[in-house]
Amino acid sequence: MNMKPDMRYQSNHLKPLAGQVAWVTGSARGIGRAIAEELCRLSCKVAVHGLRSDDPKELGAGESVQQVADDIAAAYNGETMAVWGDLALESEVKRIADDIRTRWRKVDILVCCAGGNVGAKGVTFGQGGRPSNDDCLNISLEDFHSVMDRNLMTAVLCCREVAPEMMERKAGRIITIGSTGGCVGYKSLCAYRVAKVALHMYTRCLAEQLRPYNIPVNCVALGSVASERWYVAYGGGKSEDRLIKDGTLERVAQPHELAGVIGFLCTSAGGYISGQVIRFDAGEQRFPG
Repeated sequence: MNMKPDMRYQSNHLKPLAGQVAWVTGSARGIGRAIAEELCRLSCKVAVHGLRSDDPKELGAGESVQQVADDIAAAYNGETMAVWGDLALESEVKRIADDIRTRWRKVDILVCCAGGNVGAKGVTFGQGGRPSNDDCLNISLEDFHSVMDRNLMTAVLCCREVAPEMMERKAGRIITIGSTGGCVGYKSLCAYRVAKVALHMYTRCLAEQLRPYNIPVNCVALGSVASERWYVAYGGGKSEDRLIKDGTLERVAQPHELAGVIGFLCTSAGGYISGQVIRFDAGEQRFPG
């Protein structure tokens, strides 16, 4: 049989996402920023999002969401816009999506990166916002609801907002950011684990619903990634031996390594992958499921 190469995978290989518009939630710093940078490098127009206009200041990652967006655009000779708002509020999700559509008419790629094990007091409290008494029985309900909203409801509301337009076009990508913490039960990080396993299943269910519309939906479940907040919450001297950058997989990942996986899933090369929870942990977890 004569197998001719599919030219879709060979054309425009230097700018594989040219003409595409991405909204990366929680991208004003850390992991989300690295993802926004990678998509911009691939020639995608990127909406950079933070909770507030000065969101990066909280962990010393910059002065404002606008500055971060401008820096990314300048670094990759691309096009970005800054947006901010609380994605646990349906009205704010709609407002931000409408702002993106007003400028660029559409959203082709949604990366739901907003989240983290952050309680009601925010990231400046304690260990990067990690709730006190962070177990199954003693975590406060206020903190429990905060963690669920940040990790599950923000993604649900954003997907509900942008999926219909993708369905009309029969084109798009949705990627959620989960956690290997949602793949195993343990007494600590209770709310975070529950929120992430719920996000994993929501992603699988949405993937099945969007299959007829040619829209891949996947989740990347993270192990440890050396973001600004990770250093505050889990880093420091006790993890110095895991902060080496090569020579072993028994280490903490760098944000650009994750960003490369997201970039791949957004290109045509990742177009037949859907409904998966992809563990990004260098094989730390090796059990099925």
